[in-house]
Amino acid sequence: RQSRPAQGRVAPRFARPAVAAVSFSAAMAQLWILGVPPGAAKPAVKTCNMGKLPENEGQKQQYPGVSTKFLPHEADFIYGERLRNEIRTRDLPSTRKWFREHRKKKQEEERVSEIYRNFREMSRSKSEALLAAGSASLR
Repeated sequence: RQSRPAQGRVAPRFARPAVAAVSFSAAMAQLWILGVPPGAAKPAVKTCNMGKLPENEGQKQQYPGVSTKFLPHEADFIYGERLRNEIRTRDLPSTRKWFREHRKKKQEEERVSEIYRNFREMSRSKSEALLAAGSASLR
């Protein structure tokens, strides 16, 4: 006694040709790698080759401090927000106070370094005078 498939279902008679279809598509893929195979229809869509992808896997960061994981328009927005926040912080009284103190420290450092320079020049000129006097007395 043979079993009949349920009504509405098709018996799986085409299992074997599916394997042949895979090998056929693999063969076609190999032909297409070499170019358009003879007798095949040319692609109707115009395409353009923009060159090879960059060899370097790591992307160059356009905006400093923003991760390359963001899309370009997102990175632009994030970088712009950071710049705006920096500008806002310049106008705070605490920032103005820090810059004022920093300027005073720099002026004090410059004054101390000028004192050191003057002292070295004076000691150098004295030693040169002593050496000149010593060499004159030897003659």
